[in-house]
Amino acid sequence: MKTDFVLPVESPAESAVFYMAMFGALPLELSPTYAVVLMNDALKLGLAKRRKLPAAVNANDAELPIFVAGREGVDALHDEWRRKGVTILQEPTSSASDYTFTCTDPDGHRLRVFTPQAA
Repeated sequence: MKTDFVLPVESPAESAVFYMAMFGALPLELSPTYAVVLMNDALKLGLAKRRKLPAAVNANDAELPIFVAGREGVDALHDEWRRKGVTILQEPTSSASDYTFTCTDPDGHRLRVFTPQAA
């Protein structure tokens, strides 16, 4: 099964549960060493047991960008995830190009939720 993005994780099953709960993702494959969740019509996310990946891979170098429509959408997702106990690294903030917040999944991968700033 082709995946679009693969994250190294400690427990594919636990990480799959996180992504299913946070995104409403659908499980496509689940084994002790690998899971695939369907994030949306355009993205299949692979979750590979960390010890199966080359030692040179640093899990925390990955950042998953997540587009949300409008500032209200960014704020609503931030508030929902905070209530669910997700670790927030950066509160919602504006830059020249977007409105964004950053959080982490259970393995420390950064998730950047954003909407472009109006031009």
